[in-house]
Amino acid sequence: MRTSARVVGIDLGTTNTLLAWADAEGPDRTPRIFAVPQLVTRTEIEARALLPSCLFAPAAGEIEGDPFHDAPYVTGEFARQRGAQVPGRLIASAKSWLCHAGVDRTAAILPWGSDDESVPKVSPLDASTRYLAHLKTAYDAAHPDTPLADTEVVLTVPASFDEGARELTLEAATRAGLNVRLLEEPQAAFYDCMQRIGTAGLEALIAGTQAAHVLVCDVGGGTTDLSLIRVERGESGPVVSRIATGHHLLLGGDNMDLTLAHLCEERLETKFDPGRFAQLTAACRTAKERLLGGQGENVPEEAAVTVLGHGAKLVGGSLSTKLTRDEVERIVLEGFFPKVERDARPQRTRGALVAFGLPYERDVAITRHIAWFVARHVGSGTRIDALLLNGGVFRATRIAERVAEVVSSWHPEGAPGPAVLPHPDPDFGVARGAVAYALALRGHGVRIQGGAAHGYYVALGDGTKAVSVVPRGTKEDVTAVAEGVPLALTVGRPVRFDLFAADDARIDPAGTVVPLDEEHFRPLPPAAVTFRAEGKEEKGEKREIAVVLEGKLSAIGTLDLACVESDPPAGKAPRRFRLAFQLRAPAVERERTTSIPPATSLRGKKFDAAHDLIDRAFGKPRQDASPRDVKDLVRELERLLGERSSWTMLDARTLYDALIPLARNRRRTADHERVFWLLAGYCLRPGFGDPHDSARVSRLASLFSEKLAFVDGPRGWQQFFIAWRRVAAGLDEAAQTQIVDTFEAFVAPPDRGIKKPKKLKPEALDDLLEMLSTLERLPPQRRAELGSYILERTWTDRDPRLWAALGRLGARVPAYASVHHVVSAITAERWLDHLLREKWEQVPTATRAAVELARMTGDRARDVGERVRRDVEKRLVKLAAKPEWIRAVREHVPVEESDRAAFYGEGLPLGLRLMEE
Repeated sequence: MRTSARVVGIDLGTTNTLLAWADAEGPDRTPRIFAVPQLVTRTEIEARALLPSCLFAPAAGEIEGDPFHDAPYVTGEFARQRGAQVPGRLIASAKSWLCHAGVDRTAAILPWGSDDESVPKVSPLDASTRYLAHLKTAYDAAHPDTPLADTEVVLTVPASFDEGARELTLEAATRAGLNVRLLEEPQAAFYDCMQRIGTAGLEALIAGTQAAHVLVCDVGGGTTDLSLIRVERGESGPVVSRIATGHHLLLGGDNMDLTLAHLCEERLETKFDPGRFAQLTAACRTAKERLLGGQGENVPEEAAVTVLGHGAKLVGGSLSTKLTRDEVERIVLEGFFPKVERDARPQRTRGALVAFGLPYERDVAITRHIAWFVARHVGSGTRIDALLLNGGVFRATRIAERVAEVVSSWHPEGAPGPAVLPHPDPDFGVARGAVAYALALRGHGVRIQGGAAHGYYVALGDGTKAVSVVPRGTKEDVTAVAEGVPLALTVGRPVRFDLFAADDARIDPAGTVVPLDEEHFRPLPPAAVTFRAEGKEEKGEKREIAVVLEGKLSAIGTLDLACVESDPPAGKAPRRFRLAFQLRAPAVERERTTSIPPATSLRGKKFDAAHDLIDRAFGKPRQDASPRDVKDLVRELERLLGERSSWTMLDARTLYDALIPLARNRRRTADHERVFWLLAGYCLRPGFGDPHDSARVSRLASLFSEKLAFVDGPRGWQQFFIAWRRVAAGLDEAAQTQIVDTFEAFVAPPDRGIKKPKKLKPEALDDLLEMLSTLERLPPQRRAELGSYILERTWTDRDPRLWAALGRLGARVPAYASVHHVVSAITAERWLDHLLREKWEQVPTATRAAVELARMTGDRARDVGERVRRDVEKRLVKLAAKPEWIRAVREHVPVEESDRAAFYGEGLPLGLRLMEE
């Protein structure tokens, strides 16, 4: 990080983005808020302290010029106001999307749920970059002599952000042309507090005691962050340490707005579509801010909530209701800040509030989360001495008083309650605190100690144990080495590591092996590395190298992990391979399996015998080989290794690795070709799960363009299509699109005018159709087209497989792809309307298809209309369908592992565990 004459702090918030600055070496180092120029109307630019974290895509001609280089979007206040009127062109809460592991956060998926093709879509990463770029453009114009690129910048992130979200935040800053250091938001708020109360205020906290514990509760627009700060006596003054941070909670002001919107929707007796509900939510947010924005005569007793009509009925079709100050305070207090005992725990309800695609925290009672956090990190004999309440919601005095009241009730009877530290401007505290931190790094102020807020672990073996890599409390730039757990890893091939974090009080020295459990450990995005071959390794003389894991907390606030060669060649320095977090794929693709593969694959007599069977069938012609060796290959492998269903993933992948180098020999005979695709597809199913599967699927995908050499009869085509169905989850969008481009004409009705490729006459078209329906990474419009072909066939064809395919294509919850690939709710409703005309008793697959199409997700952009869903529910009840299916249509419940596994059509490899949503 460069040294500059000025320091800057940026609060990249869910609701607003702010920038503060100070002269680092001048006599006056007071942080100042930079008023950000932004469009406030179509034609007016005004500088304001808050830059709303909103992007709006104006229609052609709506905005003249592009003063901040924001096109095709506008950023800030006008975007927020206009987006409330036309929500389908608005991007908001990008920060919440940035930490949403259920989607590809680098894919263009925002505005979520918008089907307006005139609206350009961007990724959560791009949206965050745009906010920062606007700040940079505006700041540089006002301070041309000290541009942000040459300034020391501190960018704040939630303390509970996982490493993936931190890496993406850094990438957004880099794309915007900023070189930043990350700081946790609760720490930033406390830095601002320390600057205001000074050393005297800190000493007052520990008057009469050796140490005081301060609970920082930061409730923002999208997240709730909890941190525990300890202030204790030191030889030269107070010593301040951050000793704990809480879990990531996607819970904040947005949830309160949604709760109020649901209340108003009931009053208006109207079920709004996604666009108008977004407008209603924005109106409730405005009303909440007016009613809870403070105290005094200027705060109204009630506020109107209005939703405009559509088109020509924009005004005449509007609906309006009111929210009172008392009821808003009651809803927020009782729903989000209820009185709870110290032993309260968050309720693990199966349903969760999902809105606009975001999976919000299941239990919205913030005080229960506070109680659980305190129980994990504060001993029974230790009390909370002070509270720092940050975030706009705490402008309402009654809410701040409620938190203080709840925490006080946990103290022994008669003991004083915690002091509420003064925080007059909670909107500005984080940005100013980031500046105070930058100044403290230069020796101007007290610096908060603490090191790593979590302990970081890498899973071993079957995922039931893990090794500590970076112990909790490790200081910045101090390298921890997991000695005692040597690894032997193959060069030239990718290796994946499953990572976990523990945020409780445990401190396990690096190298300690501990059992994994869901209560104490939370999964992080996995990391991957490929070891480059050198010397003898390139010639194939040495395939494995011995390594140890190293980790450290970097100076800029990120986790650095690496594998370091532990036994380098004589005279050479050990090689160091940095692990890169896998952030592009949604969490459902990153299923947890064996994380660090054993040093060797299957070996021994059984492996040698299996390899010999494959070589006899597909290797160089041998005198002792016969045509039966190919036909009987799978049966002989089962005789040797047991039934196929008992093969572990390691068994299956080992067989695949023996088969794929001989792929060109599959074209010897029709039997060779058929058996190759049967065995390759089965051993590589479902296309993910092992660290090397990406490379394996890529190599198999390279064979697709060759199709089949022997095309007479359906058996070869059947195994070809089944193989691609089995590995579909490992194929990227380009590979899946290539498959559809090749075979679409063979499933489309003749009147669609799609030309069939020359010299291609596939058979086993039912298996082709089933395979195409499993391609979830196709664009939604393309999947909808496939569904329309199938729907047309159902008018005259009673084949149950048609409705099974439609259920997969229109499923509300994808089995492996990002949720932005789901077909529109309107499309699913059209298919359901047709399905409801069928006699389900005569169509065995109708019930499951209906559940997949009508399943409740809580996301209005994906959910079918209530009328259609109720019709499906009634039919399910009438047919005495499975209770869990009826419930899945009636309310939002997570998809069970068994339901997700059923998508793949057969048993998954032993050892593969599918995760919930």
